[in-house]
Amino acid sequence: MHVLLQQMQIFRQTSGLNVNVGKCSIYFGGVKENLKQVILQDTGFKQGSFPFRYLGVPLSPHRLLTSQFAPLFHKMEGIIQGWIGKHLSYAGQLELIQSVLYGMVQFWLSIFPMSRAVLQQITSLCRNFLWTSDILRSKSALMAWKFVCLPKKKGGLGLPDLKARNSSFIAKQL
Repeated sequence: MHVLLQQMQIFRQTSGLNVNVGKCSIYFGGVKENLKQVILQDTGFKQGSFPFRYLGVPLSPHRLLTSQFAPLFHKMEGIIQGWIGKHLSYAGQLELIQSVLYGMVQFWLSIFPMSRAVLQQITSLCRNFLWTSDILRSKSALMAWKFVCLPKKKGGLGLPDLKARNSSFIAKQL
């Protein structure tokens, strides 16, 4: 605890900057209540609670629920809504899915192990947009999604498989 206070003082002296106590929070794990109170009092920080958002992503000490991925789903839906009515070809829609939507999803894939329900929701949004140019309507697809995710050399459309990509990103963290 004294080390934390010393580091804060050194930071202030060397950088000429002050810590904005109103914007700082401390998150505790396995710390006794009396020590928590001393730390909070000495630093002036408030105690944070989980889940909280950092860089637009919800953070929690536990596995995230499907409902906690709602910001990602809403952002994807908003982007797709902006594309509706643009009279895009299948190739144009596919390119937007691959470059914009999958690019956004890839950030989340690299951080969290995603449940099957989350991956299905993401796939559903992309699939509906590709085949119907909408997110609410669905119709019989021209090609099964597992074939859409095959490489172009194997007859697919070249979209990456989200489950495999998520597994590879999570394995990289080990």
